[in-house]
Amino acid sequence: MSLEKILEKIELEARQEAEKILAEARQKADQIKKESEQEARKQAENILLQAEAEGRLEASRILTQAQLQKRMELLKTRRALINKVLAAALQKEELKKVRLKKEIVSREGLKQEALPPEKLLEELSQEVENEILEWLKI
Repeated sequence: MSLEKILEKIELEARQEAEKILAEARQKADQIKKESEQEARKQAENILLQAEAEGRLEASRILTQAQLQKRMELLKTRRALINKVLAAALQKEELKKVRLKKEIVSREGLKQEALPPEKLLEELSQEVENEILEWLKI
């Protein structure tokens, strides 16, 4: 065998080895790329699921807050109407003539106390509101 043929054979084997190494490197690169894409998809899906959950939670919070605000406005309106009705009732001439008294039960016994119209309005408004709520079954 001549030196040229030996060199050609070595060069051929080196090229084949280099091609084999390059093929393995490309294969590993493809595998790494696929794994990275899968991991990126999983992370994107997790982020999307988390964002959806947070969105649902925020929507629920906003809805609950709106419902609470609606109920508070309704209560405020109801109290204003009750106070208006009671104030109008206290303006009637018949009630102005009557001296209202409140009975207080204590350890010493029963005692009566004069009840000014403003105090009556304050005490009756809650009772009337409770009666209305019970009547409306709210």
